[in-house]
Amino acid sequence: MSRFIVKLRDHYMEWSTIADAPTTKLMPLDRFLKWYRCTYGESGMAELPERMARVEATGTSVYRETAESVITGNRAGPDETELTMDEIYEQNIYVPRKAKERDA
Repeated sequence: MSRFIVKLRDHYMEWSTIADAPTTKLMPLDRFLKWYRCTYGESGMAELPERMARVEATGTSVYRETAESVITGNRAGPDETELTMDEIYEQNIYVPRKAKERDA
């Protein structure tokens, strides 16, 4: 699988093994689940409980891996440089726009 789920702190994102970087922002669980359903549909949701069980146990949906081992060697920074877990969190955390900004 070229994409899997990674949990950093209390937020979730999709990670690409091809890009070695996030493909989504880090989202709270409720927002991530809505995004996942919208992206993968009901067939994707059928396999999600098993994947999320691994995420909660190890930080990633990859078998026998941890979030840290997945992120090590990433190319998520400028010019494909490696970022720390804290840098990935800070640069990819989802921040909802205020209603005023959305309507502007």
